[in-house]
Amino acid sequence: MTELQGQDSKPTQAGDGSVEMYEFKASPETLSNDLDNASVWESIKSYPIIIFYCICLSIGPLIYGFDNIIISVITAMPAFQASFGSPHGSMTIIPALWLSLWNAFIQVGVMIGSAINGPLADRFGRRTTFGAAGCISTLAVGIVYISDRSSSVDSRRGVYLAGKIILGLALGMFNSTCQTYISEIAPQKLRGPLLSFFTFFMLVGQLIAVSLVLARINIMTPSSYIVCFASQWGPSGFAVLVGLFMPESPVYLARRGKLDSARKALCRLYPSTEIDTRMRKITETLTTEAENNQNSAEISYLDCFRGTDWRRTRIVLYANTMQQCLGVTMLTNASYFLQLGGMAATHSVMISQIGVGVGLVANVISWFAMSLLGRRLILLWSTVLTGLIWVGVGIAGCFPSSVSLWFIGIAIMVVGVVYGLGVGGTYPVVAAETSSLRLRAYTQGLGFVINGFTSWLFNFILPYMFDVDQGNWGGKLGFFFAGLCLITLVVIWFEIPEMMNRTYEEVDEMFAKRLSTRAFKGYQSERADNAKKVDG
Repeated sequence: MTELQGQDSKPTQAGDGSVEMYEFKASPETLSNDLDNASVWESIKSYPIIIFYCICLSIGPLIYGFDNIIISVITAMPAFQASFGSPHGSMTIIPALWLSLWNAFIQVGVMIGSAINGPLADRFGRRTTFGAAGCISTLAVGIVYISDRSSSVDSRRGVYLAGKIILGLALGMFNSTCQTYISEIAPQKLRGPLLSFFTFFMLVGQLIAVSLVLARINIMTPSSYIVCFASQWGPSGFAVLVGLFMPESPVYLARRGKLDSARKALCRLYPSTEIDTRMRKITETLTTEAENNQNSAEISYLDCFRGTDWRRTRIVLYANTMQQCLGVTMLTNASYFLQLGGMAATHSVMISQIGVGVGLVANVISWFAMSLLGRRLILLWSTVLTGLIWVGVGIAGCFPSSVSLWFIGIAIMVVGVVYGLGVGGTYPVVAAETSSLRLRAYTQGLGFVINGFTSWLFNFILPYMFDVDQGNWGGKLGFFFAGLCLITLVVIWFEIPEMMNRTYEEVDEMFAKRLSTRAFKGYQSERADNAKKVDG
C-alpha cells in the first residue's frame, strides 16, 4: 500500500481496489474527536447543506411510500372498483388474485431494481443511478395513467400491473441509492435522524396518498383515481433534477481513486475547515477495509457473504425484514380490510389517514429517542409492545361486532404509532450503518432485495388471508403477527448490536474483533484510546 506525499500529488487507484492516501498536515486525531463529539444541535447548525441534500434524496422513499399504500386505499374508491373490480353478491370487490398481484409484483420490481443497483451504483455513481430511477419512474407512471383505457377489465388490470412492476424497478433503485448515499455523507451525530428520513418521507408519501384518495373518494367518475395516478409525475420529475444537481458521493469517488473529485464533492457538503479531516477519515477507512480483504481484488455480491462481512450482511437482512414481521403490510391495507368488515369507505380511509399522520409524529420522536436510548433498546421494546397490541386485535377478531371492528381500526392506528417510535424509525439506520464502506452499495442492494421479497410475500398472501372470497380471517390475523413479533424479538436479542455514536472506523474494528452482540455497547475502541493519548 502506497501513500501520497502531499495534497497536490496525482491520485491513483491501487490494484486491489483500495485508494491512495493523502498525508495531512493537520492534527487528524484531535480534529476527528472534535467532529465526532459534537452535539446533535451543533451538527444540525453546522451541516445545513448535507441536511438539504438528504431531504432532496428522500423524494425516493416518498414515492415508495405513496405507491406502497395507493394500491390498497385506491381499491376503496367506488370509481376504481367500477373500472377494475368484479361483482360479489351486493358488493363490487377487487378479486384477491389481482389485489395480490398488484401488491406483490411491484415488490418483484423493487427486488430487481435493488439487485441491479449495487453494481450500477458502484460503476456509474450514486447520482447517475438516482437520476435514472427518476426517468424509469416517470415512464411507469405514464403506463399506469393509461391503464383504464383498455376495453376489457382483465386488460385494464394487466396494464396496471405492468406499470406497477416497472415502477417497482425504479423504487428499488431509489431506496438503495438513497440509503447508501446518506450513510456515506451523514455526520456521525446526525446519522440516525438522517437515515431515518427514509421512514419519515415514506410516511409523508403515504399521508399524501391517503389524503388525496379521501378528498376524491366520493367522485364517481374515472377522474377520481386518474388524478391520483398523475400526481406521481411531480416527484418523479423532481428525482431526475436531484440526480443532475446533487454532488457525487465522496466515498464513491475515493473508492474509484478520484481523490481530487472526492475533495471537490466534500467542499460542496462540509465546511472548508473540515475537508482535510473528512478526506483523511474516508481514505483511511477504505484503505483499512481493502487491506483486510486483500484476496478480493474485484468486489461482488459474494463478498457480502465472506468472513465478518457475512455477519454484517445478516444484520442488514434482518433489519429489512422487521417491518413486515411487525405488520406494516396490514397497516397499508387497513382501509380495504376495514371496509370488508363492514366499515364505511370514508371512515376506513380516514382511519388510515389519521394513523399515518400520528405515525409521522412518532417517527420524528424516534430521531431523538434513538440518539439518547440507542437502536437496540428501542427495537426491543417497540417489538414487545407491537406484539401485545396484535394479540388484542386477534382477541377482538374472535368476537365480530361493530364495536370490535372499531377497536381493531384504532388498534391498527396504535400499531402504527408504536412502529413509528421504534422499528419504523430505527431499522433503516441499523441497515445502513452496519455494512462496510467498501461493500455498502452491494449490501444495501441485498437489503432491499430482501425487503422487496418479504413485502412481495406478505402483499401476496395477506389478501388471501383476509379477503371475503378467500380466507376471511378478519381480526384473527392479529395472532399471526403476534407470533412473528415474538420471532423478531428473539432475532434482535441475539443478533442486533448497539452501534449508537460509533464512527465507521469503530464499527469496522468491533466486527473485526468478532465481539458478541451485547459487548458492542460497552466496548472501548482502540482508536478512541489512541486519540486520547495524542490529545494528552
